[in-house]
Amino acid sequence: MAYFKKGLALLLVSVLIFVLTACSGAKDTAGSKGKKVLTVSVEETYKHYVESIKTDFEKENNVTIKIVEKPMFDQLEALPLDGPAGNAPDVMLAAYDRIGGLGQQGHLLDIKPSDTKSFGSKEMQQVTVDGKVYGMPLVIETLVLYYNKHLLKTVPKTFKDLEELTKDSRFAFASEKGKSTAFLAKWTDFYMSYGLLAGFGGYVFGKNGTDAKDVGLNNKGTVQAVEYAGKWFKEYWPKGMQDNSSADDFIQQTFIEGKAAAVIGGPWSASNYKDAKLNYGAAKIPTLPNGKEYAPFAGGKGWVASKYTKEPQLAEKWLEYAANDHNAYVFYDQTNEVPANLAAREKAGKQKNELTSAVIKQYETATPTPIIPEMAEVWTGAESLIFDAASGKKSAQQSANDAVSVIKENIKEKYVK
Repeated sequence: MAYFKKGLALLLVSVLIFVLTACSGAKDTAGSKGKKVLTVSVEETYKHYVESIKTDFEKENNVTIKIVEKPMFDQLEALPLDGPAGNAPDVMLAAYDRIGGLGQQGHLLDIKPSDTKSFGSKEMQQVTVDGKVYGMPLVIETLVLYYNKHLLKTVPKTFKDLEELTKDSRFAFASEKGKSTAFLAKWTDFYMSYGLLAGFGGYVFGKNGTDAKDVGLNNKGTVQAVEYAGKWFKEYWPKGMQDNSSADDFIQQTFIEGKAAAVIGGPWSASNYKDAKLNYGAAKIPTLPNGKEYAPFAGGKGWVASKYTKEPQLAEKWLEYAANDHNAYVFYDQTNEVPANLAAREKAGKQKNELTSAVIKQYETATPTPIIPEMAEVWTGAESLIFDAASGKKSAQQSANDAVSVIKENIKEKYVK
């Protein structure tokens, strides 16, 4: 009887293994008639783009592209767990500032692209860490100046022009005598104010954003920038501009209502202005008082492949294919997001789209966002850099020193072994 039970148990195990194997095989080739399957994860809004370019890739590589719809940041957050469990997609989109950390942690496939000449050094810098390339650039992003065409006959060229606008009674803030909403920018937000700091000579990390031991956010230039920001908070702007949690809502509403002539914002703001039927324009941010250009963060997103993919060669091929001259322009044509690919960007720049032209021009002075993991500590440490000075709690130098102290301490605690 014991032998019978043992034999029956072995038979059941064999059957179970056969069934699981069959199911696994069915999952890999379902609907593909035996072809290999490459899973591509994108937001719902980009699904049509993938569908429009995948056919040629499928034919050339005898593969089936399976599209998974998932928000980009949700997908990136899930990768460290889904990857080892075998549930991650093969390729996906990633914001540049997430690529470095995921790459260094071993979650992204490092690639050796056959073509990098289609991109500038600034674009490749945003997908490269410690000499390893972890993706292909797709989109560039940076802040620009939005202005109300009904209120301004000419685009402000300098910050002196913006200061002159505050004298215009049309923009007087009724609740606070002497304050103006002519020009607004959420400078309590480090992402929004960094272009000001960098334009005066401040910087996050040395060696093009790769040396976390060298933090340049309390140097002479940074302090001058914080002092200049303080001038706007104290002399021109309503007190509510110091409230980091509500300032953005105030800025957007004021601009949409025609009570602000110009604001600094990202490409993502354009859809709201369009929905509000605002007659707006977009341009490069005006020149700073020191004669230098505003130098906001350069960002965007690129294609990356999971380190856990079973099809690394196909995944790498997709990254290059989806970011090539033709397909990068197709992406722009469908989304209006400015291409990282130089040829596609040149073509996009000829379409006489103000926002596209503004992003392209501003990107020339933009600073690539450091993509090393230590950058996470900067967002936290510099959170109140300008607020502390603008509110009068600290001097510009003390506020900068304290921010850098927090950043360095957190980096030492989390990253230095």
